[in-house]
Amino acid sequence: MHLSVVLSRSLILFITLLCTAIPLQSQENARELFGHYQSALFQIRMIEVESGNKSSIGSGFQVSEDGLMVTNYHVIADKVFYPEKYRIEYLTANGESGLLSLQHIDVVNDLAMVRRDTAGSDFLPVAKHLPAQGDDIYSLGNPHDLGMIVVPGTFNGLKKNSFNQKIHFTGSINPGMSGGPTVDALGQVVGVNVATAGNQIGFLVPLNKLTQLLSRAEEPALEDFMAEIEQQLLANQKRLLEPFTDSPWPLTALGRADVAGEVVDFLPCWGNSNANDKEARYLTAQKRCRLDEEIYLNNKLRTGSLELEYEWISSDKLSDSAFYNLYEQSLQSAGPGNNTAKEFSTNYQCEQQRVHNQHGMKVRFLFCIRAYKDFDQLYDVLMLGASYDQKNQGLLSHFTLAGVSRPLSLAFSKRFMETLAWQ
Repeated sequence: MHLSVVLSRSLILFITLLCTAIPLQSQENARELFGHYQSALFQIRMIEVESGNKSSIGSGFQVSEDGLMVTNYHVIADKVFYPEKYRIEYLTANGESGLLSLQHIDVVNDLAMVRRDTAGSDFLPVAKHLPAQGDDIYSLGNPHDLGMIVVPGTFNGLKKNSFNQKIHFTGSINPGMSGGPTVDALGQVVGVNVATAGNQIGFLVPLNKLTQLLSRAEEPALEDFMAEIEQQLLANQKRLLEPFTDSPWPLTALGRADVAGEVVDFLPCWGNSNANDKEARYLTAQKRCRLDEEIYLNNKLRTGSLELEYEWISSDKLSDSAFYNLYEQSLQSAGPGNNTAKEFSTNYQCEQQRVHNQHGMKVRFLFCIRAYKDFDQLYDVLMLGASYDQKNQGLLSHFTLAGVSRPLSLAFSKRFMETLAWQ
C-alpha cells in the first residue's frame, strides 16, 4: 500500500515536471530560432512616394543568398495597382533599410517574391515535408510595428473542406506578421503567415504553394503583373467551377421545392425557417451556400467568391395580392454577394428572361453582368430567379460569381436553372 502511494506520488511528480518542461523547451526553441534567424527576417514597408511615409507594413523572409525574399501578395498589392505611387522597402532588425523589386506573384495563394537591392548571406531554409499533427512550430513576424517576435504554436494540419488549402496554426498571427515565415523546430520554413480567425486560430500558406512560387526564382521578373493576375484568376475559377459545370447537380428539399444539394464539400450551406412562429401568416425556409474564402487584389477589390441562395415561401392566409407583394419584396432584397469599387468595375447590365426548365418549373430570371476595368476577360455575374407557376407558393433563387469568364458563367447558369423543381 505504501509502495502504491509512493508510485502514485512519483507519477504525479513526473507528469508535473513533464508539463512544465514542454513549454520551457518550446520557449528555449523559440529563443534559439529567433536569435539564429533574426538577420533573415524583415519588415516589409509600402512607402507612399509623394509623402515619403509608410502606408502599410508586413513581414518577409530571405530564402536565398542572392537576396530573394518572400512575403504575402496583400502586403505589396498597392505596388501592383499603383506602381508610380508606391515603392517597396525592407527594414532589418538593426534599422537598415533598402529597396525591394517585385519579381513574381501568386494572388490565389497570397504570395509574392521580391528581391533586395543588396544581397545578404543569411536565409531561411525551406522544409521538404510538413510537420506531424501536433508538432510545435513557430511563427515569426512584426506585429503592429513592434519589432520582430516569435510566437510558438502547434501544427494542426490542413484546414478541412477548403478550396485553396491553408495550414491551421494554433497560435497568434497579428496584423503586421503577414508574410512572415512559420518554421519547425529545425528552423525550416513550413508555411507563410497569412490570416487569423482570432482565439489562437491562425492560417498559413502551405509549404507546397511556397515551393511552387520559389520554382520561378530563375525566371525573369514579371513585367505585366496585371496580365499575370488575370491568367491566375481565370485558371482558379475554372478549377473552382468545373465540378459545377461538368456534371448535373444533386437535388435536396427546401419546403415543397427541390434545390441544389451538396455539389462539393468546400461550399458550406446554412439554413433557417420561421416554422416555430405560430403567428406567422406565411411560411418561409431559406438556404445559403457561400465559399468561405475570397481572393484579395487590393483594398477595394476582392474576387473569386461563389454564393448560392434559395428561399421558399408559402401561405394559405394571405390574399393573392398580399402574397405577390411579399414575394416581390423578398426578390428585391437580394443582391450581389461581393462589392467592388467603381474604380475597378462597370455597373451591372441586366436582361430578363422567362424559362420553363426540364422539371417543368416556370421561372422569371434576371441575369446581370459587370466587367472588370483592368481585366478584359473577367466579370461578376448576378442571377436572380422567381418562380411564377404556383398560386400560393414561390421559390426565389440567386447566385453570385465573382471574377469569372463569360463562357464559364453561362455554363454555370444552365446548371443552376436545371436544379429548380417542385416536389
